[in-house]
Amino acid sequence: MSLSPVDIAKHEFGRALRGFNPTEVQAFLDRVADEIADLQSQVTSLAEQNRVYAAKLAAYQEMEQNLRDSLVATQESQKSARDLAEQERQQILREAHADAAQIKFEVEREMISFREELRALRLHRDAFVKRLRFLLRSQSDLIDVIEQESPEVSDDGSTETNR
Repeated sequence: MSLSPVDIAKHEFGRALRGFNPTEVQAFLDRVADEIADLQSQVTSLAEQNRVYAAKLAAYQEMEQNLRDSLVATQESQKSARDLAEQERQQILREAHADAAQIKFEVEREMISFREELRALRLHRDAFVKRLRFLLRSQSDLIDVIEQESPEVSDDGSTETNR
C-alpha cells in the first residue's frame, strides 16, 4: 500500500505504557510527511521534465530520420541524374557517329559523282581536241589544195595555173 504525506501526517499510533512521546512522534511524522511531499513534488516535476525531454528526443530522432531519408533520396536523385546524363551522353555520341557516318557516305557519294563528272569532262575534252585537230588538219589540207590550184600571178599581171 502506498503512503501519501497526508496518511503519514494523520496516522495515529496506539498508546502504550512506556511508549514514545506523542509530540515528538507527531513532529517527526510531520517532518517525514513534508519530506515525502517535497520528494513527490520533485518526482512529479522530474517526470514532467522527463516527458518533455522524451518528446524532444522523439522529435530530434524524427528529424534525424527525416535528414537520413532526405540524404538517401538526394543520393538516389544524384545517381539517377548521373545515370540519365550518361544515357544522354551515350545517345548524343550514337547520334553524332550516325551523323558522321551519313556525312561520310554523302561525301563519298559526291566524290564518286565528281569523279564520274570529271571523267565525262575529260572524255568530252578529248573528243573536242580530236575534232579540233581534225578540223585543223582538214583546213590545212584545204589551204594546201587551194595553194596548189590557185593561179600564180606574176609581176606583170599575167596569171599562170599551177598543176
